[in-house]
Amino acid sequence: MTSTLEAMRDKLTTDNSGTSGKPEFELIAASELTLKPKPINWLVRNLLERESISLLYGAPASGKSLFALDWGFCIAKGMKWEGRPTQQAGVVIIAGEGFAGYARRLKALEIKHGIKAPGNLLLSKQSAQLQDPGSCDDVVKAIQKSCIKPGLIIIDTLNRNIDADENSSRDIAAFISNLDQFFKPLGAAVLVVHHSGHNESGRSRGSSAIRAAMDAEYCVSKDENTVNLSCTKAKDFEPPKPLDFALQQVSLDWLDDEMTPLTSVYLEYSGETIKQPKKLKLSVRERQILDSITDALRVHGIEPTTEIRQKFGGFGTGTFRHVVSIDQWREFAFKVIPSDCSQPRVTFKRARDKFLERNLTAEHDGYIWRIDVDAGVTKALQNDSVTSESNVTAKTSALQSVTENKEPLEPMNIKASREALHGVT
Repeated sequence: MTSTLEAMRDKLTTDNSGTSGKPEFELIAASELTLKPKPINWLVRNLLERESISLLYGAPASGKSLFALDWGFCIAKGMKWEGRPTQQAGVVIIAGEGFAGYARRLKALEIKHGIKAPGNLLLSKQSAQLQDPGSCDDVVKAIQKSCIKPGLIIIDTLNRNIDADENSSRDIAAFISNLDQFFKPLGAAVLVVHHSGHNESGRSRGSSAIRAAMDAEYCVSKDENTVNLSCTKAKDFEPPKPLDFALQQVSLDWLDDEMTPLTSVYLEYSGETIKQPKKLKLSVRERQILDSITDALRVHGIEPTTEIRQKFGGFGTGTFRHVVSIDQWREFAFKVIPSDCSQPRVTFKRARDKFLERNLTAEHDGYIWRIDVDAGVTKALQNDSVTSESNVTAKTSALQSVTENKEPLEPMNIKASREALHGVT
């Protein structure tokens, strides 16, 4: 009897006359390709395309398998994933690690979605060796025996499902070739779950041939309880915006052998990721110039005018409750700028602008003062002619979030805050 492997090879190498041989090398006119657009056949809109190969990578325990399982759950049910339509299809997970945890995670997803786990979501009881055609043939046979039509095959993880060197471009090429030869003819997309690099969390581990072969690539990162999903490669579609999720722990109403309640987690959508601006670190010289403001305040500091107090808040105690004229501060600043500096005025101006941009200082009507973050949230400006409501909000948010090592969340908040602090409308 012809094996599944031989049958698939016959199918791939049989021409229209029904004889076996080398696949015909075909050409197509460019004019035919441009007759009408070919729509993307989405499994999950703007995330996973049918018959594609995608990579989902991240550090251990970052939550990457939680995404893969949730996608598979929703595709198998034909239900939306976080508002994104899915195309219903069978899903096969080749589970190479953490098989015992899958039951708890699936139970958590049942709680999250309020429905029973789908019967056309299938998991393997052991790993495969997908660099080997014979092992791929075994996977295909198992899928055919299940009688489901798979739309997605999840390989979790790459390392556990190949007996090869993931740093070898030759071994990875053999693995990718098998995915193309065995899984794509099934009409399925392939999602490969993989680990991030040992020293580089911003890229997947192993050969660069892995990323090169992918139609799409997603990175999962975790910071305390926040899990971030970002698209790092999208070959033929617009990359989706980064998304944030929170780990939601749930009780499963199951007990272990010691009668202790079992728990698991699922991912709760938090919203699109808010881009963090790059930190503006201070050099030693800039730190000295900033400290010179304090020195000037000790000698020449005065109480803020009524106008400044009405327009601004954030005044603290000691020298932080005073203001000083910019001209007086400049004299102190020039004392800490080395005499061999060729452009002291430029150095001073750059430092001054940086302090304002980082919201370490504020200026108004020829005066400057240091912002004491610990003094509390700045007062909203009362005079609508000075600033708009949006600038008040931006200024308040900026002052709340600024510390030595923390930046405002939105780049526009920096600009709005500076304008507000200067009294610009």
